[in-house]
Amino acid sequence: MSQQKVTVRILDRDYHFACSDEERPSLIQAAEHLDTTMREIKAGNSTLVPEQVAIMAALNISHDLMQCRNSNQIYSGSVSQQIHDLRQTLEAALKENASDLSA
Repeated sequence: MSQQKVTVRILDRDYHFACSDEERPSLIQAAEHLDTTMREIKAGNSTLVPEQVAIMAALNISHDLMQCRNSNQIYSGSVSQQIHDLRQTLEAALKENASDLSA
């Protein structure tokens, strides 16, 4: 896996990273999301220094990530329960079909 140099611009500053070709699109997308979030925060409070903007953006993005994880856990639990219920229904139908064939 070869490493390529990638440059992203966040709040008018360039940052250089090395990443694989496969990671490149998601790194660029993440940088664009971070830049947008930081610009929105900066627009709402122009007195914040860049470090404060970065911390607020990190907190906002972390909060969003935690909400997504919680939603995924709830969804995963629901899907697991549905699979369990379907398996029981299928097993009951198979047992009934097997007993009908043996009779």
